Amino acid sequence: MTAIVVKDLVESLDVGQILPPEYAQYRPLLADALCFFIERLPKRRLAGIIAQQLGLHSEASFAERALSLFHQCPTLHKLGQIVARDRRLSQPLRHCLQQLESVAPKTVLEEIPPKLLARLRSINGIQLSVQPLAEASVAVILPFVWRDSTGLDQHGVFKVLKPGVEERLGDELEIWGELGTFLEDRCERYGLPLLDYRETLDSMRLLLGQEVCFEREQQHLKEAAEFYRHDHTVVIPRLLPHCSARVTAMERIQGRKVTDTGMSSQACRHFAETLIDAMIARPFWALGDMALFHADPHAGNLFCTPRNQLAILDWTLVGRLEKGQRIDMMQIVLGGLSHDRGRICRALRRLGRTRPDESRLQDSVARAMKRLRQGSIPGFDWSLRLLDDIALSNTMAFPENLMLFRKSLLTLSSVIEDVASGASIDSILLSSGLRRFCSELPARVMSDLDSRALGTHVSNLDLMTLWVNSPNSAAAYWLGAWQDYLDLMSESGRPKA
Repeated sequence: MTAIVVKDLVESLDVGQILPPEYAQYRPLLADALCFFIERLPKRRLAGIIAQQLGLHSEASFAERALSLFHQCPTLHKLGQIVARDRRLSQPLRHCLQQLESVAPKTVLEEIPPKLLARLRSINGIQLSVQPLAEASVAVILPFVWRDSTGLDQHGVFKVLKPGVEERLGDELEIWGELGTFLEDRCERYGLPLLDYRETLDSMRLLLGQEVCFEREQQHLKEAAEFYRHDHTVVIPRLLPHCSARVTAMERIQGRKVTDTGMSSQACRHFAETLIDAMIARPFWALGDMALFHADPHAGNLFCTPRNQLAILDWTLVGRLEKGQRIDMMQIVLGGLSHDRGRICRALRRLGRTRPDESRLQDSVARAMKRLRQGSIPGFDWSLRLLDDIALSNTMAFPENLMLFRKSLLTLSSVIEDVASGASIDSILLSSGLRRFCSELPARVMSDLDSRALGTHVSNLDLMTLWVNSPNSAAAYWLGAWQDYLDLMSESGRPKA
């Protein structure tokens, strides 16, 4: 009986519409996955979900039904935030999901555990507000005022867990652990490509489990403050005393979501450049062995302050890019510039976590080279599309941190497009890289010929090889273009005009 009720619920939601048309073949799989997820929730939670759905009016829209479900499931809430600005989705659907980015508080102060609430109220010099400020997928934000050593009032917030969220999150993450096997079985039934769902979902499960670990977030805030300490266009919330494993105390950042600034189109474009530079260029061009990046950059975590600075909030989820990975990503770009398939394949093999299917790898690289001959630029977007092609064709698996970086970029790219339509990530990365290159010229003169220790991750030998081989690169390009023409003639039976 439960399975029938859940199936009817999922059918009424028509959850498949979340997927864009090019992934329509996966819609039955998504519906089956949601049924699997809901059926395995504890009976009391399932009853609550069904009761809320039945309580909605008969003509309730998909948005109303989906939001009701997502609000009750923290992991679905988080997934909704991730895809909320994906421009492949319809505008009404995006608008619906964007409501998950910053939720009006439903938790009242009296629902906070009494001992925790009493401790917060007893802190000397702090006046706790009677109303929460906002809610996230797992936390509720409590504003307060405190008086500093100069006698001035300062504004801060306590971040505490929503009542009962740890139990709900535990229920859901356990189901996620079983979902990968189910999806792989269903793929075979539907004749879909057999992707590594188990590995992907296990990685996401570990990341979502960190959402309730406030001590980890506090450490990340310290690291982020250090990373951006010389960047006056970026604001990181300052940690305040009274933090603990159950509470993060930090300064309150005034501002609006970066997608709701109301600025002129020129100001929005400038702010989009700030976003790209701060959240993509700086981590990628960083000197260190490990570069920190924000792994949950939905619009609810990105504010524009009254001084037009970028405030980056909620550092619970972060990732780190290794120096070697950034070097290999640059080798892919250099391979695109020189039309050198071998160079690209070698870099991809080093980036991979598993050995590749060589035939599929060569096919993916060949398609990427063809896109260059059709007008694509061998930049960041082109190289990431190549990585997507390899991952989706099951050619090989990539490390978790690299896939997390890709997921973050997809989310951030959609946010940037909503801030300033047409803003180019590639052009900002290029200009940032050129500035980095110019600043490192004195060190480059003194560095070893094959050293890639500098921030651009390219050695002097790489640059010399690119120059010396330029005639061969041009020949490879035109040979490929001629082969494209012959293939086109073969397909059409006659030359195109």
